Amino acid sequence: MIIASTIGNIGHPFYVIFARVLAYFYELIPNYAIAISLLTLAVMVLVFPITLKGTRGMMKMQLLAPEMKKLQTKYKVQPGMTPAERQDLRTRQQQEMMAVYKENNVSPAGGCLPMIMQFPIFIILYGTVRGLIHQTPKGTGKHLQLIPDPLYINPDSKIYHAIKLSGGHLRSFGIDLADSVRTAGLSGVQKIPFVLLILVAIALQYIQMKQLSGRNPAAAAANPQMQQMQKIMPLLFAVIYISIPAAVTIYFIVSSLFRIAQQEVMYRRDPHIQASLAKLQARHKADPKVVDAKAVRPTTAPRRPGATTPPKGKPTPTAKAPAPKAPAPKAQPRARGKRPRRSR
Repeated sequence: MIIASTIGNIGHPFYVIFARVLAYFYELIPNYAIAISLLTLAVMVLVFPITLKGTRGMMKMQLLAPEMKKLQTKYKVQPGMTPAERQDLRTRQQQEMMAVYKENNVSPAGGCLPMIMQFPIFIILYGTVRGLIHQTPKGTGKHLQLIPDPLYINPDSKIYHAIKLSGGHLRSFGIDLADSVRTAGLSGVQKIPFVLLILVAIALQYIQMKQLSGRNPAAAAANPQMQQMQKIMPLLFAVIYISIPAAVTIYFIVSSLFRIAQQEVMYRRDPHIQASLAKLQARHKADPKVVDAKAVRPTTAPRRPGATTPPKGKPTPTAKAPAPKAPAPKAQPRARGKRPRRSR
């Protein structure tokens, strides 16, 4: 409760901003789904410069992968080092890495920023929708009633009166966007539109991931961990889609469509991204073994079947070479001549 209250207090100014922008779009087109779509497009256009900068930083990070690999090899921890020596080695490695980043004007966290920004926007939009369908209890006992009382919007706005008249529902294209698949009282047929929205949102996320990997297949093949995460992320979001109102799912659908078009424009029009992509492709053709530094892992020698792993801290016993066998005595040649006669 304390955490929820704190998040609500911090996000209240953003809830008001989102709700008023949503009310403005509803004034233009009185449809909740369209108003939410226009709000999503406005947010995506607003954060586009940050997304562009993050994409450029991600491409530069991939170009610096060989340098990072050299530093990892240079400062590799050797057996027998003390904890103090290991810590000193890591410190010097981090310092040199930061120097390389600074020299090339790259931020290590810049490439992750567009993905991280999705979560605050999702939380703000979710809080805004919950505020729009807010209800106030009136009366007690059998006379208890829940009266629609939308929050964060002007009582004189068109969307405020529409929500009040509809009893707190956000009906659009035949469904209530305030509901979800888990809403109680819905029949199986009534849940079909919500299931379809979830499937569309998941499919668009997979298309977006595939499009991004197809732009730079060399980096995608060099980082299998990232490929695995891209396959799992839409499934994790599916769990979220099941619980959140359909209005927020529409935000994810529209934002995915925008990002697909955005990636197409950036990779075709932005000269910085095109130059970095050309360098990566040329480097991959020249040396296909150059991989992303994040995917590099120390290799170990294959273990023989039946061999046991020695305990930590003890040296591995070395097998003794077998002693050389003494050479067999050579057979003496027989003297030629007559055999001696046996006495009878």
